[in-house]
Amino acid sequence: MTITLISASFLGLLLVYLSYNVSKNRMRSKVDLGTGDDEGLLAACRAQGNLTEYGPMGLILIGLLEYSRVSWYLVMGVAVALVVGRYMHGLTLGKFEGKNPFRFYGTLLTWLSLLVASIAGLLKGYGLL
Repeated sequence: MTITLISASFLGLLLVYLSYNVSKNRMRSKVDLGTGDDEGLLAACRAQGNLTEYGPMGLILIGLLEYSRVSWYLVMGVAVALVVGRYMHGLTLGKFEGKNPFRFYGTLLTWLSLLVASIAGLLKGYGLL
């Protein structure tokens, strides 16, 4: 389960960075709980929270597909899309005024990875893949 291990490791590193960013923004804004009215703290909390919302399901699906011996290329494609998408979203949330293309495409890659992995899982589960 090498693909899953490497993907989880990359996302783990991202989570450490995003968690540090939340702590740094909490110290700066002197807000211990919640986000107060601080936009920077809100963005940092959402970037971290968003990773913890989408990352686990993506990794579970990647792990199950890899364990089920689904095509290496399919699993790798899903993993790369998930990891790149989460990095694009997490590292740029709150960094742009107006539209953030990295957030948009990061979200799109994440959703596509979950969609493809879910469909592949259903096909594999029903013996059609």
